Amino acid sequence: MGKYLLIFFAILISFDSINSLMPPLFRKFNVEIVNKLGFNKKLKVHCKSGSHDFPITYLNIGESFQFKFTILLTTLYWCNLWQGPNYKHHVVFDAFLPDKDFIDGTCTGMHPNVCMWIAREDGVYVLNKKFHGEYFMYKWDAPTRNTSEVAPASEYEFNHV
Repeated sequence: MGKYLLIFFAILISFDSINSLMPPLFRKFNVEIVNKLGFNKKLKVHCKSGSHDFPITYLNIGESFQFKFTILLTTLYWCNLWQGPNYKHHVVFDAFLPDKDFIDGTCTGMHPNVCMWIAREDGVYVLNKKFHGEYFMYKWDAPTRNTSEVAPASEYEFNHV
């Protein structure tokens, strides 16, 4: 009996090690886009994945658009944002990747399981709760930056980027 208990704990520990390297599959996650543009500008939002296309949404200042999903190995959501009133300024970015570094670094983990993107006059920021602030990620009208780069995981990293 003791031998089986020991094998059971060894298997349990190995699963925990594997889970620490992989994204938290089959867990619920949220992405939120917030309009913090100035001058009463609306934000046009269009987010999609390979299997889901959300309708285009227009956000007033302070409003947000949120969607929820279950994380799978192939889960990828990207968003297009346009700055009103003429919607000429545009950015496209990966709003969610099923990658542990992205979830823990950019989105700051599964607690509270939200990746919040904030549109401002100079570009798009991600809320990084590990150091209680916003981190600049994308500039309007610029070629899309390498999305494998993640936001800093600590205040030290933030101050030394």
